[in-house]
Amino acid sequence: MQVMRDGHSEEVELTQTNGQWRFVPGSAWTDGDYTLTVTVKDEAGNIRHSAPLTVTIDTQIAIDHIELVNDSGIPNDNLTNNVRPHFQVTVPTDVNVVRLSIDGGKTWFNATQSATPGVWDYTWLADVGEGKHTLTVEATDKAGNKTTQKLDFIIDTLLSEPTIVLDSTDDSGTKGDNLTNVNKPTFLLGNIDADARYVTVEVQHGGTKEVLTATKDATGNWSVTPTGTWADGDYTLTVRVEDDAGNVKYSASLTSRSIPKSPSMLLNWLTTVVPGATI
Repeated sequence: MQVMRDGHSEEVELTQTNGQWRFVPGSAWTDGDYTLTVTVKDEAGNIRHSAPLTVTIDTQIAIDHIELVNDSGIPNDNLTNNVRPHFQVTVPTDVNVVRLSIDGGKTWFNATQSATPGVWDYTWLADVGEGKHTLTVEATDKAGNKTTQKLDFIIDTLLSEPTIVLDSTDDSGTKGDNLTNVNKPTFLLGNIDADARYVTVEVQHGGTKEVLTATKDATGNWSVTPTGTWADGDYTLTVRVEDDAGNVKYSASLTSRSIPKSPSMLLNWLTTVVPGATI
């Protein structure tokens, strides 16, 4: 029998067992295509060749990439606020089955091959619960090779509602009345989750709007102070928080009034001294 691969030819002998001729390579073949042609010669010297048989040796399989397509918030952190995650799996083009599981392999769902060769998609049809999950992807190719790969992802749809109060040190007069004679007051923000990514405060006054960026100190407390001094009047403040997953929450609005400080009282001295008068 003649074996050809990559333009190289090798002749090997077949062995007969119980009337059946067979051939087993003496060493393992590497992956690739092999073309085999059998030559038979009888005792009369007649020779006949078989039609060529092409055999493909394929022992390799890999999962090239797994992507959480609807990853919200920070890109590529495998964190999403979408409870029906969409995954895209990239594999070699000879893969013909791709399955996904998030319960350790108890339940499997078949992905669908996209129009792009080697790219498979699956979107969960039921809501996935809050918290961390492990996705297992299993790929099987036409040769029967099988492999798995895991991806951890997090479903996060929760975000606390923030609060805002006027700093008590700037709340002049009656405490808690949101009335101040400080023209650059500080406001304290509360109920800010640890995974807050953006914390801003929208300030509305006299038909104009300004957005301030809040800051966090070394102890984790958030506050905001105007960049410039405020004129007298009413100011309405609303906190906006966005977390790593892209969830957004607003605080209840706070209205604070800035008032002028008490004017200095001037004592007008008499310029004419009346005899016998006392001051």
